[in-house]
Amino acid sequence: MEPPPNMKTDTPWLHRSAILVAFCALLAIAAGAVVTSLYRPIAANGAISINPAFEFWHHMVAGVVVVLMFALAIALRSQFAWIALAAGMVDAGLGFAGQAFASILHALLAQIFFGLIVALAVMTSESWRRGPDPIQDSWRPSLRSLSIALPAVVLFQTTLGASYRYHALGVIWHILNAMLVLLLVLIVAVFLIRQFPQHPTIRPAAIAAAVITSVQVMLGFTTFMMLILFPESSLSVIITSVLHVATGSLTFAAVLALAILIRYNIGR
Repeated sequence: MEPPPNMKTDTPWLHRSAILVAFCALLAIAAGAVVTSLYRPIAANGAISINPAFEFWHHMVAGVVVVLMFALAIALRSQFAWIALAAGMVDAGLGFAGQAFASILHALLAQIFFGLIVALAVMTSESWRRGPDPIQDSWRPSLRSLSIALPAVVLFQTTLGASYRYHALGVIWHILNAMLVLLLVLIVAVFLIRQFPQHPTIRPAAIAAAVITSVQVMLGFTTFMMLILFPESSLSVIITSVLHVATGSLTFAAVLALAILIRYNIGR
């Protein structure tokens, strides 16, 4: 995998800027999770009634993220960065829709937007600028195939989770797929750690993906238990729900970064 055409990666401040935008995007996702945790029941027409004050601050943070992403796209001069900006703008528009289906798409696209920003941070890092440290793709299924499957499975899990939060699906599908996601990520991570124990980027990325995914699954079960024990509007449920959503975004970003590094370092 080569860097996106014409992307500037020669200065460290671009990498730091991408990290800043990613951090702000994660704050916006957490703010959105707070809004979702405090919404009132869905009306008969499918509209969602939300506390205007919390919604205002969520939109404010999201607007700052889009502006920062616009500046980063100009600095990077890369088509990939402009795609990330477009995803962020569409996601911001979906946030005003107020319908359950649009809200599910809003949650899904927010994960994609955050993952793309993290990908930009990876592609502007010093290790990326040093060039690939080649590995052999001798596993079956191939590492290239797994690098596509991992983010796709996590995105599907996000869709199931958002569907549950907006009462479009039951929680059982979200729980069952969480086990599949955890198993797949752990298998791939353990294989990469054992096969490439000295690799400077793939090994730490695999460890990060395994740890974050494990924490995410534990937070999911904790949230589920909190919902059984306490009212949905209680502080404990809101805190665990927000942490669960935010860590879900980190999970997708971690497996996407791992996938990018796998494809970047695979020998020709």
